[in-house]
Amino acid sequence: MFSWLKCELFFRLAAVCLILGVAGCTHTKPEPSPLEIPPVSISPPPAPAGSAPVSRPRPPADASDNMAANVLGWDAVVKHYQARTGETNAPFSFSLTNMSPEQVIIYDTSTTCDCTVAQLPAKPWLLEPGAGGQIHAELDLRNRTTGATNFVIVFTSKGNRLLTVTADLPKP
Repeated sequence: MFSWLKCELFFRLAAVCLILGVAGCTHTKPEPSPLEIPPVSISPPPAPAGSAPVSRPRPPADASDNMAANVLGWDAVVKHYQARTGETNAPFSFSLTNMSPEQVIIYDTSTTCDCTVAQLPAKPWLLEPGAGGQIHAELDLRNRTTGATNFVIVFTSKGNRLLTVTADLPKP
């Protein structure tokens, strides 16, 4: 069942990435799926007051962010990075702690674009109650003229968590 869920999620996220046409991303063509993928409606988030609107992708509504709040404690689920001139990668680290009374197994991660990679300390990564660590992600900034937002899905034995990475580039 886990592999079926992950397969379905992969194809839905790949469809969203293709729909968005994220600049600078390269996508591998997925094999045809026997799954029916419903259309996903995506709208940009509202711009902060006094700023120009910025179009950023949003995760699909069914991105499987279904982990209970009391399982893993995160330092943040959204991370921002302000890139400096000439930087080619935006690094991110997400700290987490197992807050549940049971062992949590982190199986894998998936990203919404090939320009973002996430790394676990081990696969599978076993977290005993009270144990913690970090998930590192990196967003490729090459060939970009504006900022980028992508998503990392963390697949665990207690549900999945959606993490967001955003990088802003310096003005030319």
